[in-house]
Amino acid sequence: MSSSSARPLGRRRCQLAGALLTSLALGAGLGSAPQAVASAPATAHGASSSGSFAEPGASDRPFYRFWTTGGMLTDASAQQQIRQMAAAGAGGVEFNPIGGGAKYSAATQGWGTDAWSAAMKSVYDAGRAAGLQVDHIYTPGWSAGTTTVSPDGEGSDKQLTFANVVLEAGETYSGDLPTSGLPKGVTKRELQAVVAYRCADACSEKTPILEQRSAVDITSKVADGRITWTAPDDGTWTLVTGWMTGTGHSVGLAGTAKTTYLVDHFSTKGFDAIRDYWQDEVLTPELERSIEKSGGSIFFDSLELNSNGNQVRAWTGDFLKEFQKRRGYSLVPYIAAIGVTDPAYEFDGDVGRRVREDYRTTLSELFRDNHLKPLLKWAHQRHLTVRGQPYSSWGPTAIDTQEMATLLDVTEGEDRSFNSGSDVDPLLNRSADSWRSLASAVAQSGRDRVSTECCAEGQAQRVARSTLVSRVNQQVVNGVNMFVWHGWGDSTEGAASSWPGFSLFGGGVGDAYGPHSPTWSDDATLNDYTARLQTVMRRGELRDDVAIYRQGGGHSKDGATGDAYFTDQSLARAGYTYGFMDQDLVTDKNAEVSHGRLLAKSLSYKAFVLNNTENVNYETALDLDSARRILSWAKAGLPIVVVGDPVLRTRGLNQGADAALRRVLAELRRQSTVQQVAEESDVLPALRTAEVEPAASYTGASDFLNLRRESGDTDYYYFWNSGKDRETTTVTLTGSGRPYRYDPWTGEVTPIAAYTRTADGVRVEVSAASGDGVLLALTKGNEDTRKLPKADVSVLSTTADAAVVADDGEVRVRASAPGTYATRLSDGRTVVSRVTSVTAARPLTDWSLDVRAYVKGDTASRTRTEDLGTFTVTAGPDGSLPDWQHIAGLESRSGTSTYRSALDLDSSFAEDAGAYLDLGRVEGTYTVEINGRALPEADLLDASSIDVSGFVRPGRNVVEVHVATLLGNAAYDAKQPYGLVGPVVVRPYAERTVSGKGH
Repeated sequence: MSSSSARPLGRRRCQLAGALLTSLALGAGLGSAPQAVASAPATAHGASSSGSFAEPGASDRPFYRFWTTGGMLTDASAQQQIRQMAAAGAGGVEFNPIGGGAKYSAATQGWGTDAWSAAMKSVYDAGRAAGLQVDHIYTPGWSAGTTTVSPDGEGSDKQLTFANVVLEAGETYSGDLPTSGLPKGVTKRELQAVVAYRCADACSEKTPILEQRSAVDITSKVADGRITWTAPDDGTWTLVTGWMTGTGHSVGLAGTAKTTYLVDHFSTKGFDAIRDYWQDEVLTPELERSIEKSGGSIFFDSLELNSNGNQVRAWTGDFLKEFQKRRGYSLVPYIAAIGVTDPAYEFDGDVGRRVREDYRTTLSELFRDNHLKPLLKWAHQRHLTVRGQPYSSWGPTAIDTQEMATLLDVTEGEDRSFNSGSDVDPLLNRSADSWRSLASAVAQSGRDRVSTECCAEGQAQRVARSTLVSRVNQQVVNGVNMFVWHGWGDSTEGAASSWPGFSLFGGGVGDAYGPHSPTWSDDATLNDYTARLQTVMRRGELRDDVAIYRQGGGHSKDGATGDAYFTDQSLARAGYTYGFMDQDLVTDKNAEVSHGRLLAKSLSYKAFVLNNTENVNYETALDLDSARRILSWAKAGLPIVVVGDPVLRTRGLNQGADAALRRVLAELRRQSTVQQVAEESDVLPALRTAEVEPAASYTGASDFLNLRRESGDTDYYYFWNSGKDRETTTVTLTGSGRPYRYDPWTGEVTPIAAYTRTADGVRVEVSAASGDGVLLALTKGNEDTRKLPKADVSVLSTTADAAVVADDGEVRVRASAPGTYATRLSDGRTVVSRVTSVTAARPLTDWSLDVRAYVKGDTASRTRTEDLGTFTVTAGPDGSLPDWQHIAGLESRSGTSTYRSALDLDSSFAEDAGAYLDLGRVEGTYTVEINGRALPEADLLDASSIDVSGFVRPGRNVVEVHVATLLGNAAYDAKQPYGLVGPVVVRPYAERTVSGKGH
């Protein structure tokens, strides 16, 4: 190794170099930290796609979640960091103050302090100046809480607890009412009911079984906290008391001097406490004016309304009254069996299960009416929208996520909770149905935005950007079209206690964006890529082939990770797309069949599946109104598939409706449009029997998942390869016009040369590496394609390697070896092309490597760089280069680097020939320069076919590959492989024209 200066940075790094050097000098830190609705305003996520595909507008760009240290954030620091986000290609920032910095003072810098309000105003002002939208979380930490409620007082989180005493036949109990212990900080309890039940057995089980029909409400016998009651002489009895108490739950990440307690999400008093807190403690006149100028969204994070992942039997002061009003019967005789999940007591038969369905429904309605709708109204009055996560990401919940998604201005999910927990497997797709259910609800409600808190798997600075790209692709194909990166830590001096700076979760959860990371300058490319996908995925309407019934709370049973609602994957592997409908969506007044389609103006479903197979993530019951609506669809001609045993009961305790439900379903099964099948795997053949075909169909089972959006002039299709290997398959697309490929990396739109017309679309070939995506459009002409060349013919088949449409509109084929190639064209001709010679492939085995390392600066928030000089790197027998773990001196280093090699091409490489550069494996982000000219941005998931035509020439060529690594090795000694690994090969090709009159 010899010492030398680092070579010039790549093109993208040059664009950000000034900002980067300023950032490193001033400190770019992340590190350790503690823990009746008004119509929406037209601002803040309200507009459709605002820019072109090539140059997305600010409103189509992803956001950063900005973890700030409250009032520690200075105006200068806010301006600097917001400018950095804008330079990296962001379109917005979510102000998420959590406190906890090394020199943070909750008393002077926490929520509601003068310094905190000033910091929030600085973020809004800086956002406007930089052209970034600013959203803000609506309470300290999450779930929602304030410092103005107490565990015993009104407006704080409440629960129902039980205590009991067991009595033998004829035994008398006279004494104080049985009570259970109180949570920490709670001193009061309020009696809700006292009910006696006969035990089905001895009431000695962990969950005693009670005879509900024996229930005796003896609440009126209570006097001064005591009761006297004698058990009947016909068995063992238990006297059950139900008490409302505070949960005592506080918000750990609030960062407030006074304890922030979780509010009651089921009464208006909880939301009123939040609103009053803002108006009394937070909104200075200056801050209010700044927010009004900016617009944006109020944001709420996931609803962890439980106890460390375990259920809380949620309650509120007037729950019994609300339950009777909404469900039509008194809950008191049934109170012992309530629960979000498992009850403390169970009834014989299915009564307990039915009561819990009604209990959960009531809780969800109370959240909707007493918390979400007031929040929406309050936000809209201030010309703000609401973006929210209407589910629990840790523990069970009663909230009907789909219904809330129809109300929110922007519905958000998160791939960590929906998908994988901390698992960084880039192909894991457990979240598919969680996302599909949100996307279905959003589309049916007439909205167009599905947001994600992305991507929190794994540990900060140790998750490859290629994994992030696969995560983006996976979420896009499931309906996501807004990305909020998780997250950006406050680099204000004093925030960090250790290098590489301040970070929520202390670097234990991904990721940590900002200039301290070597990949930061390439993150602009990642943001461009994501913005282009968002731009297209907001055009037109989401279209799905099939709707599937699913009724349940939350996105999964336990909230921790997603699980499939429709477990058989044969539908998706055949190209079908599907969404989900719950009771509210099925009975929606707009859910009608016309022209053979359900919801013809939006999702345009071709068929409906009533799935009654057992699944912990939904209820196998159906309300009578939904059954009648489904019957009406069948009579209107919509194909319906009923899966599993017939539904035998209605949801809830309305047992009198069971017989009516069975009659409706019997009539449903008699319809000629209805098929009954035994298993989910039988749905695919049933749909084919009904002649229901997907909009995108494959020649065989495929690992590609797809999504379709339809605008007035274009059908857009997105394909994601969920398999472990590259896949190439033929797909038949529905639509009119010519097919085009959209490249989100470069912004280029290119006509597809090889396709075959079908009766209602085209047949094309789709190919992608594992985890990669392909974006296609079928159009007669749209904003992206009207000025592009249009070939007179298409290629139906060719023995050459590939066919392309050149800039002059001519169709050409490419071949990597000499030979004779036959190309069959759509005008009936077969053109024979002869290639007499092609320059042989050239492996690049000898490289120099310049490294600029990222190391700790003079404070915990600052990062500096140092030149490590030049290394000589030589390929092994298999052509692979050593990664940094196998280069002495780089094992614990992170940084930016330049690999440099010489490519010699003799005169046989004709000037009109082309070549592909195959980089093999690259551990990091990368850009390429050849002879000093930067190539267009390349796919981080597929470096195998980078077209270098026009960049290479006969003679000596200098190839430079700029690789930026993660920071994990330097910051956490992660021992990850970094660098260009290869093998690196240049593969020349010859090109021949096959269209035109001369052929």
